[in-house]
Parts: sequence; structure tokens; C-alpha cells
Amino acid sequence: MRIFLMAAAVLIALANAILYSLIGNNTFTNLFDFHLDPWSLSALYVLCAIFAGLLVAGGLIGFAEKVLGESFFARYGVMVLAICIGGAMLAILLTTVTFLFDDAAYVPRATSETIYTLVLVTIPGATLGAIEGVILAFPLAWLLGLFKERA
Repeated sequence: MRIFLMAAAVLIALANAILYSLIGNNTFTNLFDFHLDPWSLSALYVLCAIFAGLLVAGGLIGFAEKVLGESFFARYGVMVLAICIGGAMLAILLTTVTFLFDDAAYVPRATSETIYTLVLVTIPGATLGAIEGVILAFPLAWLLGLFKERA
């Protein structure tokens, strides 16, 4: 079950990092114009996704492993919460990497502007994570039910 949680968390985070690399710099006028970032920046996004996925999976195993062996809806709620937290964490990491390594990105100058920007990306990251979690938690909770130990 632990390996499955780690693999699922990393795969969800990788899908989000690839999507961010394709449309992360778009505005509302060119929302669905796909363009891949340079490979070095995409590699950093992938490393951030792996780190965030493993961190969320480790926290889930550490804090909620007993809940994962209970009912379907308990597993479902924990999965939604974990994907929501992962979305918020990944939003902060991807934005920080963009600020540090993307020459075309606007970099905040003041500390207050940086904090404001990171808070501003955390809210949509958590919101998108919650939306993803509501959808993806159904098959994940069902699969985790197959892995739980029979008493």
C-alpha cells in the first residue's frame, strides 16, 4: 500500500508539472496555446513534482495510515485532502522555480510582493488540487481498499 501511495502521488504531481510546463506562462488571451518550456526548466518542474509527491505520500502514510484501512469514505476524504495539500505545495514549488530559473518570468522585487505572490498561487493550487482530488479520489480510494490488510 505504501508503494502504491508513493507512486500515485508522484504520478499526479508529474501530470500537474507537465501541464504547468505546457500552459504555465499563458494568459487569458492565449489560455490553450501549448508550448513546452526549455528542457532544463521542465526537468526542475519534474524534480519539484517528485519531491512534492513523495512528501505528501510520506505525510499521508505517517499521519493517516490507520484511516486508510477503514471505510471507503474515510479513504476518499483523506485522498481529497492529500491531493489538495499536494496542489498547494506544488504551486509554491513551481512558482519558486519559475521565479529563480525562468528568464522570461516577472520576479517580485520586495519581500512583501514575494509573500503576496506565493499566497496568491497557493489558493488556486489548493483549489485545483481539491477539484482534482474529488475526481481522482474515487479510483484511488477503491484501489486502496483492495490493498488493505484483511483481519
